[in-house]
Amino acid sequence: MRRILVTLVSTGMLLGLAALPVAGAAAGEPATVMVMKHLCDESIQSEADFMEVEAKAATNEETPMGVPSLGSTAETVLACPVVVLTGDTQTPDAIGSGEQDFDFTVEAGDSSQTLTTDTTFSGENGFDTPVEDFACESDIAYDANRNGTIDKDVCLDFSSYAFADVPEGPVTVTETTAPEGTRFGTVRLTPPELSDDAAVGLAFDASGEITFDSSLDGDEMTMLHVYNFVGEASMPDAAMELPTPNSSLPLMLAAFGTLAAAAGAAVVIRQTRS
Repeated sequence: MRRILVTLVSTGMLLGLAALPVAGAAAGEPATVMVMKHLCDESIQSEADFMEVEAKAATNEETPMGVPSLGSTAETVLACPVVVLTGDTQTPDAIGSGEQDFDFTVEAGDSSQTLTTDTTFSGENGFDTPVEDFACESDIAYDANRNGTIDKDVCLDFSSYAFADVPEGPVTVTETTAPEGTRFGTVRLTPPELSDDAAVGLAFDASGEITFDSSLDGDEMTMLHVYNFVGEASMPDAAMELPTPNSSLPLMLAAFGTLAAAAGAAVVIRQTRS
């Protein structure tokens, strides 16, 4: 039987039940910035196209009552599956985009880190069996592939990368290397129903530079869900100002965050990339 391992969000909701808010860290104190990378299919060429995919959940009869954003998340993951670095392994049999070369830098205060050298991959851990980050239709009560049934074997990969000890305060995240044949497209945060990430004041441009203030995030962890579109960076409408948050990739995991925290399973010791 597949398991949900919540390692990406430290606070969340369980089917609409909000977690208690917590105070954020003071400026300069260490926090975590996480990046989950997605590659969209060729039909998505702009922010408007991406939002149309999110809106498709409203036409699915299995959209969950109470947390409809889970459906929007499933739609975007199907259209823009998660991709991992060459040499890293995604969850077997889960929907994903495979391996690609890409890189990010994170700058905050006097700190500067690079994804390919300084992050922890969600598939690495201190145990003999690799930890897998994924969610299945049965976990989110959503018919993602629209075959008329909610299956326990139709699953979505949620592999990601964690930058640790990032000083709280103004943060700049830059996509320095995009997967071949793609360009930076758009970004999502965990929406306000599940987290206070929306308070960080996220902004981004078509060059792939993302800015926010992590000190405004109460749980000391900000998750960025970065989507790339197929095509050259010079194509128009590659990115635009962030709309009102209505979707985020780890929503499926976040929905189970409170339950996992109660069980003491919300944090797993990881090995740092060498």
